[in-house]
Amino acid sequence: MNMQKSAHKIKAWFRKYPLMISVCYMIFYLAVFHWLEENIVPKYIIQCWLDDLIPFCEVFIIPYIFWFPYIIGSFLWFNHRGWEDYKKLCQTIFSGLTICLVIYYVFPTGLNLRLASQPHETGALYNLVVMLRAIDTPTNVCPSVHVMNTVMVFQAVCSLDNLKHRRLTIAAHFIIMILICASTVLLDQHSVIDVACGAMMSFVIHGLVYKVEWKTELSRKKEKERGYYSRRA
Repeated sequence: MNMQKSAHKIKAWFRKYPLMISVCYMIFYLAVFHWLEENIVPKYIIQCWLDDLIPFCEVFIIPYIFWFPYIIGSFLWFNHRGWEDYKKLCQTIFSGLTICLVIYYVFPTGLNLRLASQPHETGALYNLVVMLRAIDTPTNVCPSVHVMNTVMVFQAVCSLDNLKHRRLTIAAHFIIMILICASTVLLDQHSVIDVACGAMMSFVIHGLVYKVEWKTELSRKKEKERGYYSRRA
C-alpha cells in the first residue's frame, strides 16, 4: 500500500512538473551514453559507397549544432501545448533513445571520419567542426540520434490537432529536419546507413506510440490528393 501511495505521489509530481520527466531521463541517458563511450570499443565500422560521394561542407555545422536548442525547444513547445501532446513526444523520443543505448551496447559501431580537404582547413566554421569532433567521438553512430529525434519531432508536429498556421509550421519543421539530417553526412559525422537506420526507427516508434496504421494513412492521403486534383481540374 505504501508503495502504491509513493508511486501515486511520484506520478502526481511529474504531472505537476512535466518538464522534470525530460530532465530526469536525460540525466539517465547521458550517464549511460558516457559509460558506453568510455567502456565499449567499436567492433563494426559503418560505411557505404554513398559516403564517398558526399562532399565535406563545414557550413552545415550550423544546423548540426542547432539540433541541440531545437530539441530542447520542441519539448518546451509541446509541454506548452498540453500534457497529452507532451507525453507522446516523451514516449517517442525516450523510447528511441533507450533502444539506441541497447543497440550501442550489443552492436558497438564506429565511423572512420574523413579529414576535410585543404581548402576547408581554416576559418571559424571549420574550427567549430574540429571542436565538435573533439567532443562527439566517432563511436555509437548507428542509428543516428540526431536524425532519429529530428524526424520524430517532425512527425509529432504533423500529428498535432488544431495546429495554428499548420502548413507554415509543418513547412518550417520540414526544412529544419532536412538541414539537420543533411548536416550529419555533410560533416562526416555519420554514414548514410546511420541516417537511414535513424529515420526507420523514428517511423516504427512513431507508429507504435501514435497508433498509426501506415497503409490506412497512405490510402487516406492518396484519396485526399486525388480529390484535390479533381477539384482543380
